[in-house]
Amino acid sequence: MKNAIEMKMEEINRFSRRKAYLTKKYKNMVAGELPTHVAAELTLIDSLMKQMDVSEEVYRKQPKLIGIKNSRDEEWYFQQMLHWVEKNPSVVDGQFGRSTIYRFALHFFVENIVLSSKNSSYSFNALIEKINHLSNTKADATLSKQNKNIEDSLGFMMAMMYQLVDHIPETVDHKDIDYKLNPLSEIEIKTGGTETDLNDNAEFKNAFDAFKEVRERDKQKLKKINKSTGVLHDD
Repeated sequence: MKNAIEMKMEEINRFSRRKAYLTKKYKNMVAGELPTHVAAELTLIDSLMKQMDVSEEVYRKQPKLIGIKNSRDEEWYFQQMLHWVEKNPSVVDGQFGRSTIYRFALHFFVENIVLSSKNSSYSFNALIEKINHLSNTKADATLSKQNKNIEDSLGFMMAMMYQLVDHIPETVDHKDIDYKLNPLSEIEIKTGGTETDLNDNAEFKNAFDAFKEVRERDKQKLKKINKSTGVLHDD
């Protein structure tokens, strides 16, 4: 884990960069006309930067040891945190003491919520909604990617089947036929004769990648068609 000085310097630099970015972006705008959320963020950054150091007076008033009363509910929360930390031991340098884990949870919240000018202005309910939205967005992106892959795969199979049918001869002279195992037969698959897209050098994968590239190009062309006139624009 980073020590307090390293964390403080990182946050100061991050605040400075964010403030410089916002100031430059809205430099030609009158202060009173700044968007509300921008003005609030700039005020928050100034406030946070002033509070980067804890005064000696404030520090002396705080207890050196902090007691937390345990209960079955509290223990449940702690065990969930412990399970997560055990899967990510580097975040606590392999130290699984109760005080270390509580300290990590406090630091994580402060560093990612309180000291984040993008997150600290949210109310608790809005923050929860934002976190849930990020999870849903990731799930939606994964589903969209899977659907696109299914669409491409079906299109590829239909195209290959069309090509195959186009090459089936009308008549067959059995004397000149070179018989081979069905490439999708159990024996051929188990002996490794059937190519899959898991092999980067497989002809199947190369053909599939080429098909997707051409398919995407054709789809982009279709988007340029003027629906009212039916004119195709190549620019």
